[in-house]
Amino acid sequence: MNNKTLKSLTHAHAWIGLVISIVLFIVFFAGSISLFRENIVAWEKLPIHANQTVSTNAQNVSYDNAIATINKQYDVYVDHRFYLLPPTEHSPYIEAYFAKNIEGTDPKTGEDHSDVHIMLDAQSGEIIGNADTMDFGNFVYQLHYNLGLGRIGLYFVGIITLFFFVAVLSGLLIHWRKLFKNFFQYRKDGNKDKWLDAHNIIGTMGLPFHVMYAFTGLVFNLVIVYQISYALVLYQGDQQKLLAAAGFNEPHIDIIDNKMAMDGIDRLRAIAEKDMDNAIIDRIMIEHFGDESAVAIFTGQKQDRFATETAVHYQLSNQQQIYLTKDNYDNAVRSGLGVIARLHFGDFAGYGLRLAFFLLGLATCYVILTGNLMWLEKRAKQRNQSQRSLNFVTRMTSGGFIGFIFAIAVGFCSARIIPIEISTRAEIIENSVFASFLLVLVLAQLIKHNAKFNQYSLQLSGAIFALVIVLDWVLLPSAAAQQLAEHKFDVVITQSILLLLSGICFFAAKQVTKKHAIKSTQTQPRVTELTTQ
Repeated sequence: MNNKTLKSLTHAHAWIGLVISIVLFIVFFAGSISLFRENIVAWEKLPIHANQTVSTNAQNVSYDNAIATINKQYDVYVDHRFYLLPPTEHSPYIEAYFAKNIEGTDPKTGEDHSDVHIMLDAQSGEIIGNADTMDFGNFVYQLHYNLGLGRIGLYFVGIITLFFFVAVLSGLLIHWRKLFKNFFQYRKDGNKDKWLDAHNIIGTMGLPFHVMYAFTGLVFNLVIVYQISYALVLYQGDQQKLLAAAGFNEPHIDIIDNKMAMDGIDRLRAIAEKDMDNAIIDRIMIEHFGDESAVAIFTGQKQDRFATETAVHYQLSNQQQIYLTKDNYDNAVRSGLGVIARLHFGDFAGYGLRLAFFLLGLATCYVILTGNLMWLEKRAKQRNQSQRSLNFVTRMTSGGFIGFIFAIAVGFCSARIIPIEISTRAEIIENSVFASFLLVLVLAQLIKHNAKFNQYSLQLSGAIFALVIVLDWVLLPSAAAQQLAEHKFDVVITQSILLLLSGICFFAAKQVTKKHAIKSTQTQPRVTELTTQ
């Protein structure tokens, strides 16, 4: 590669990284935390766990009791899938997702039904509480894949992921000639050298991780683009033919509009386990709940094959099997998507792999940060560089990166101190996260002393993360101790994440202070000289 091409590639790599940096930082920081979202959701439900004595013995779980309770309490909307999630090691309750008929229209959606997400006792079917108010872990995950902006955010993150993929490949080409020669090079003297060496080393060591996430993220966020393209080119616009060819050929039954009791799920569950070769059932769905056309769908993960999900459908009116994906792993599309999903979520090799992905995700955040710092350092040395634009980018970097860390800290704190009885609790927590992020973004532009702002913001973020751990043991000491006594480690895992994030914030604040002190020392002689003259 000649020098001109290398220079152009380096410029493209730097500018792409700068433009996507804040969004990419949010995606990786939120994604790293959401690897443990089930633990965080269980941690948030600690007040409920403390007041319930339950067993997660699968043989005692009764979905029929849960359905009977829901039928008494709600007018279930028929044209919406009804979901039941079995108890897990993180949550001893049955969770139900469905829609209910309402009078008038929902103020948010404008529709004649609204969504319901509740927890029920696994044996009696008694309603324990509203699970929607305790969903901070899944909210962080939502920030990871759509920034909390719905479908528009999903596609936007997909485009950012595409540019990230380009940045990864361009970075590899830039450093290819010196990839092995300078692999362990780390020059501690000089900020730029340290940033550059750390950027290169972490970027190189994490290359398989970065390529995997760039590719899988593209598939998840922009799959609709591929799907439409294939449907138009290969199937003359017939999307159903495309889905059928890909193995997504579940039968569709029209609503009969004749009411029927919803029972027999417990019996079908036992049959489904055998039909799916003893796969562990992780989801039960009912299509057309309450209608004679209702279909019960059981999905599960096979244990003897990597990423193989199987499903079986039964018509509830006669409990006859109408569909089985027992051998769906022979289909390249379905099995391929399964492999991609399990790679992306890191849920196929226990906590060891999740921890590795978590640390690599945080390291990627550091790669993104150092890329911005090097760009700023280089631009600051250019004589024709506008100081105003440079200050704007500097403060935007501070506000975007530190602001999101601060917002997540505020979210964790809100998730612990806001009472679970408040019906709008989830909205309050989400709004506190967005408001905190915007506040820091604005303050970063208004406060002139950027180094002090960074230092205090990081210290405050670290203090809030640490405060949440203290609140756990002050507000819910018996519940936390009970979790440990039952060998459930959701609280310990969540608190370990908080402690690590707190430590990172204080360490970063110390580095900011040290860097500012060095710069002040270096500029002092020049100031003295000017005043003497």
